[in-house]
Amino acid sequence: MSTKPTTPNPAPQAGLPDIPELVHPVKIYFYDTDAGGVVHNVAYLRMIEQARSELSEYLGWPLSDMTGDNACPVVGRTEIDYIKPARLGDRLEIHARLVAVEKVRFHLEFEMRRNPGEVVLMRCRQIMIPVNLATGKPRPLRSDWREKWGHLSRA
Repeated sequence: MSTKPTTPNPAPQAGLPDIPELVHPVKIYFYDTDAGGVVHNVAYLRMIEQARSELSEYLGWPLSDMTGDNACPVVGRTEIDYIKPARLGDRLEIHARLVAVEKVRFHLEFEMRRNPGEVVLMRCRQIMIPVNLATGKPRPLRSDWREKWGHLSRA
């Protein structure tokens, strides 16, 4: 469904990137759409999850570290604004960025665009909570994220 993330990737060789964002390309296929060729609302959530996973890995939190007793980011809240429809065959970009960090939560924003300068098709905001999957209890956000992007903290 998607290819490798594009600019501002790849991450610098040493440490975490200065700007916690990336652009994730997607192409719309039949399974993403309804009978009229318009992207179904659930398909947007899957595409957002793909972009979120790519962003996480880009920011130094590989998917393989999110299992067992490790902290796994769990969606605490999602808000989506559907602005214009995406359609069958569209080649789109999802702009994903970390916008705030807290002790046990972090905030992400996503925008879907047909082209870099084009009007936004969809906006999404998510609150993520690191959770120990074995116990179901929240865990503190990664210290490297808090140190690197602490300036993004919410009061």
